[in-house]
Amino acid sequence: MKYSEYTSKPKFKGSAAFYTVIACCLLALGGASWFAASKISRRSSDGNNSPSQIPDPPQSSAAESISEPQATVSENVGKSVSDEPYSSKPDAAEPKTESKLPKKVFTIPVQGDIIKKYSDKELQFSATYGDMRIHTGLDIACADGTAVSACSDGKVLSVEDTAFLGTVVTVDHGSGITAKYAALKDIKVKAGDKVAAGDIIGATASIPGECADQSHLHFEIYKDGHITEPLKALGMK
Repeated sequence: MKYSEYTSKPKFKGSAAFYTVIACCLLALGGASWFAASKISRRSSDGNNSPSQIPDPPQSSAAESISEPQATVSENVGKSVSDEPYSSKPDAAEPKTESKLPKKVFTIPVQGDIIKKYSDKELQFSATYGDMRIHTGLDIACADGTAVSACSDGKVLSVEDTAFLGTVVTVDHGSGITAKYAALKDIKVKAGDKVAAGDIIGATASIPGECADQSHLHFEIYKDGHITEPLKALGMK
């Protein structure tokens, strides 16, 4: 009797423990299954959110909007003038000042009275030829051998002997003015020489084509290549 009671008790206790373990395992398995299912459901619900539901970025604060102009000012500090955009608008026109060159001054080559004027139309009597003819120069009375000076600055173009006027010195005085000094002797210049106003270029001598007239200097002026009235061309009339 004691033996049977002793052997039946361990069987009952072992069966109860077995079933308890089985129940705990089922509960644990069920809990794990529920946790996994709820996690999958949460992920799927999060994935269904549309992009339009994404919240807009926060608006910039007042402090940020105020700091932007300050950054612009700091960037402009130290910028050179050449970095500024080019403007095609012309500056205000400055008043033009015309530079006036000094007027060229001419003088008479010798001192004396004018005994025959220039005339390209009106005929004058020639004592040498005994007829009436035009006179293309200015005859200035002076003693034979009187020093003849350049009437202005210039350059000697030529020194040549002619049948009618004797030895003639031709000088380019600039501004379109060319002068012929006739007839001369004791020539002091040659072609190519530069002369200043008042420089002695020679002395008066007898003029073949006007030898019957009083001793004088025959003086001719050309303006831009055309013979003209000497006093008017030199601004003395």
